[in-house]
Amino acid sequence: MDGDLVFEDPKDIEKHILSFYKILYDSFDTNNVSTKFREDMIIAHIPRVVSKDENFMLVRCPSNDEIKKVVFAFNSDSVPGPDDFEGIFFHGCWDIVDSDVCNVVKQFFSHNWILPWMNANVVSLILKIHRATSIKDLRPIAMANFSFKIISKILADMLAFIAARIISPNQNGFINGWHIKDCIDITSEAINMFSKKISSGNVAFKIDISKAF
Repeated sequence: MDGDLVFEDPKDIEKHILSFYKILYDSFDTNNVSTKFREDMIIAHIPRVVSKDENFMLVRCPSNDEIKKVVFAFNSDSVPGPDDFEGIFFHGCWDIVDSDVCNVVKQFFSHNWILPWMNANVVSLILKIHRATSIKDLRPIAMANFSFKIISKILADMLAFIAARIISPNQNGFINGWHIKDCIDITSEAINMFSKKISSGNVAFKIDISKAF
């Protein structure tokens, strides 16, 4: 359903869903001068908080043992991506596929690009509410290829070593053991204090987080 327009034909529903998410996740025009100016201005004011040694750690090529540890850390019953391989396949056949999997992962870290379609995903729409009538009432869940999840997990584990230091303590949703709900309480308290006058003034931004949720 889109406003007063109701879709009943499966092909019309498919077109509507594709159009909705293409518009939602459309990137900025990289050829737009004003967009480039904003990006350059933002980057220029972001402080360098990662040291050279830390950066070397983040971009280094993982060992075979590290890759194996990540593979077996995944749930064997995880839903497969477009490649149709579940974690249980890699767990049970590791002695056969270990060298191929390790070479694929190392290729990314050595050459800074991934093989075609490795980052493809199967997208499933999950109901946010009972009896959804609009595409906005559905949440997209992406199921990635297992090899791509290995790379993502390795990168996440590397970042975990320095995340607590480089991420602001106000961003409670990004650190293990911290809770994003704490931000709601802080925001509520801050809004309640807006009526109090201070020398520098008060500003609040309400941002659109529909792409994240």
